[in-house]
Amino acid sequence: MEVIENATQLKARLLESSADPARPGWLRVSVEVRESSSLRDLPSLVHAGAGDTLVVLASPADRASIDALQPGADIALDVRLRAPGVYTAVPGSIGQPGEELQRGKAR
Repeated sequence: MEVIENATQLKARLLESSADPARPGWLRVSVEVRESSSLRDLPSLVHAGAGDTLVVLASPADRASIDALQPGADIALDVRLRAPGVYTAVPGSIGQPGEELQRGKAR
C-alpha cells in the first residue's frame, strides 16, 4: 500500500471521548463535523462534510487538550487518514476554534 502524506483541518462539535481499547494511552474522540478544509499544501483525504460523525484517534500527548473540553464543545483539530476508516489527530493540533494562531499553526 502506498502511503500519502495528508492532512485535513476540521472544525467540529465534540460528542464524546473514551479510552481506545486497542492502543493504551490513546483516546477515541467522536466529533460531529461542522467544516473541513485542506491544510497547507497537503492533500485532504478525509472526506467528511457538515453533519458527518468521525471517530478520531488522539495520542497520549493530546489528552490534556481533550480533557479540557466538555461534550458539546466546539473543537478544532487537524486529522490524517492513516488507513481506510482510520483517522488520527495530528499531535498538538487539538483545541478550540481560534486557538490555531496561539499554537503557532499556519493554517
